[in-house]
Amino acid sequence: MKAHQSIEVTHAQQKKVFDKKVKKKEFKEGDLVMMFDVRHDHRAYKKLLPKWLRPFVIKKMFADNGSYELENVDGSPYLDHINHDKLKKVLDM
Repeated sequence: MKAHQSIEVTHAQQKKVFDKKVKKKEFKEGDLVMMFDVRHDHRAYKKLLPKWLRPFVIKKMFADNGSYELENVDGSPYLDHINHDKLKKVLDM
């Protein structure tokens, strides 16, 4: 029982330190964003490949976990929810 309590205390301390370093990005509905291509890290020949996928539009924000629902520029929905750390705002379009 003592080991379990020790693990919980250590977990809480590590979470506190981690949360201080995380910079949460805020996007509004209708913002144009680019999504990081997670396949990029697992490719052997990634040097010249683009890291970011085409522009998407923020459709909905989920406040509880910082994820976003996206749709393509043409209005068709993107099938998955994306976390804020995989998005960046499009500056000029």
